[in-house]
Amino acid sequence: MATNSSDEGHRAVRTVAKRAELEPVYRSAEYDVETESGTRTLHIGAPAPEVTSWMKAHGLRRIVLFTACNPGSRPATARDNQQRQRRLEQAVANHGLRAWPACNRDPLGHWPDEPGLAIADLSDSVLVDWLEHFDQNAAVLLEPPAAPRLVWHPAVSGRDSA
Repeated sequence: MATNSSDEGHRAVRTVAKRAELEPVYRSAEYDVETESGTRTLHIGAPAPEVTSWMKAHGLRRIVLFTACNPGSRPATARDNQQRQRRLEQAVANHGLRAWPACNRDPLGHWPDEPGLAIADLSDSVLVDWLEHFDQNAAVLLEPPAAPRLVWHPAVSGRDSA
């Protein structure tokens, strides 16, 4: 399936990822949000009372943890990841959204940390656009009282969102 995944406007062919291969890795990751009072960690499918309380105190209905690093789960250079992160920050600013620093971490250390953002009230349509534009397989969505869940890129094969 072809997807416009290049930030420079080139057409690139996206390899359709298999959700069965990705999901266990993404579910085992830790997703950190940097708040004024410290780091709060999310786990897919697990209650997140500290983050939920923080969200309520800030009047947030939902947050999306999104990284622009390592497109398609393929390692990129540090320079490329930094440039991609700056483009994500600019996209957030252009949409007038609030965001806090975030980081996706592999607790086993097999994959490098991926900086990102915890973006407040990002709409579903913009989320799908950004998954495609930044060539990300998934992002983390927290809409209390539900537990954090993965939202998948439309080209990732498998069942609907977990």
